[in-house]
Amino acid sequence: MNTRQLHRLLSLLMVAAFLSLFSCRSSKELIYMKDVQNNQLIKSLADTITEYIIKPGDILYVSIKSMNAEVNALFNPESNMETQSYNSYQKYTTPQGAYLYGFEVNESGNLQLPIMGDIPVAGHPNSQIENIVQNYADKYLKEAIVKVKLLNYKVTIMGEVKSPGVYYNYNNNFTVLEALAMANGNTDYANITNVMVIRPRPDGERAMILDLATSDAWLQKGFYLHPNDYIFVEPDDHKNFQLNAQAYSMIISSASLLLAVFGLLK
Repeated sequence: MNTRQLHRLLSLLMVAAFLSLFSCRSSKELIYMKDVQNNQLIKSLADTITEYIIKPGDILYVSIKSMNAEVNALFNPESNMETQSYNSYQKYTTPQGAYLYGFEVNESGNLQLPIMGDIPVAGHPNSQIENIVQNYADKYLKEAIVKVKLLNYKVTIMGEVKSPGVYYNYNNNFTVLEALAMANGNTDYANITNVMVIRPRPDGERAMILDLATSDAWLQKGFYLHPNDYIFVEPDDHKNFQLNAQAYSMIISSASLLLAVFGLLK
């Protein structure tokens, strides 16, 4: 390859590098709900649509406290400990602890509790389960205080987020924005207009694509997560160039070095 051909190659590489600067993404592409105006009322789906419905196999934390110390021991074994510690309550926040100490909804859709027997809970929204158990407790116990939480509410977050992994939620409603916040937010390569939520269903997995750059995301069912959902934050189209930028730089540097050597030899 002669000097003229090297000059031509270097020129082409410089033009390619220059054009690539214009293909770099704008910071506006990372703005969530950028169409929202000041004092705008953002519409969202009704709770009856977004809330999770309890199903057989779900695991619930159930705490029932009353005037009877023996009853308290049945539902709250940690209350018998002479020295209560944070770890005694933390056992419910791990998969192993939830499996061992939680109450599982059986195949018939019932929650089997001491004294009260079978309580039908499947088919009811998560937020109503506590009231259902409270009504049963009032029939058998005096001045009972009931607390119920869903323990197996986990989601898996992968892709262009800073801390991918499995995260647990203990609120009745849970949005994809809250899940991304748990994962410490998205990376600079994230395509927030194409976030995929995969939801396991009895008939197969359902895929939902979310555009988080618009306030209409609140109206999409996948925006409100359910237990065992998978969230994939896809990379944008510019990531390949960013990953190969070092290679481009080495090629240009090598070509420049060859030109310099040919110039000295000439």
